[in-house]
Amino acid sequence: MLPKILLLLFMQTVLDGVYSEPQVARGKAAYTVHCGSCHGEKLEGVSAPTLTGERFIERWREGTLDGLYDFIRDRMPFGKPPGSKEISDKEYVDILTYLLKMNGYPSGTAEFPLEGVKKVMLVGKNGPQPVPDGSLVVTVGCLVQRDDRWTLSNATEPARTRDDASTTPAELKASAERSLGTLTFRLSDLDAAPGFTPEAHQGHKMQAKGYLVRQPNAERINLSSIEMLAPTCTP
Repeated sequence: MLPKILLLLFMQTVLDGVYSEPQVARGKAAYTVHCGSCHGEKLEGVSAPTLTGERFIERWREGTLDGLYDFIRDRMPFGKPPGSKEISDKEYVDILTYLLKMNGYPSGTAEFPLEGVKKVMLVGKNGPQPVPDGSLVVTVGCLVQRDDRWTLSNATEPARTRDDASTTPAELKASAERSLGTLTFRLSDLDAAPGFTPEAHQGHKMQAKGYLVRQPNAERINLSSIEMLAPTCTP
């Protein structure tokens, strides 16, 4: 399971009934007009991918709904002109609730608001779990060299991130305040972080971003960026 700190950050999930049935009805109508010809009447996929099932959920789970919402709003329908307002933000939210309904997530009594996309986490039917293999993640740990390999020891459970390179001051502050964990990750592709010299940061508390590779006894992160949080590494 995810550490307690992450569960506290995401108090509400799609298992909590975050949308209403009338909203789903509107979402179905909008989906039929704008999405059905490519994704199918039952989201089964025609000339575009299916929008239900384990593969679809694996792509988005353990992230807040704004990841999926932004993808739909910015890219769908396929080929729409940049900045097009053919579909309103409210309609995109309604379509999102229809996707949740069709994937078996329960409805509630209140409508799902636009601001909710940043506050509700998409999880599988078994609740919050560690992020899946291949996810773009952020984690915090101690940079050490072991057996000629650079690793992040005492690392926290990785969390999804949406930006592989840049880091905001707020994000760094939050990472700096996180307690260390118990995991260890090998760091690959260190040259992907321009100007980074690992020897200069040995023993430092670091924030690492990259693509997670889950491999028994050899979990690693294909690095995209790494930032120092503190010159010492203490619990």
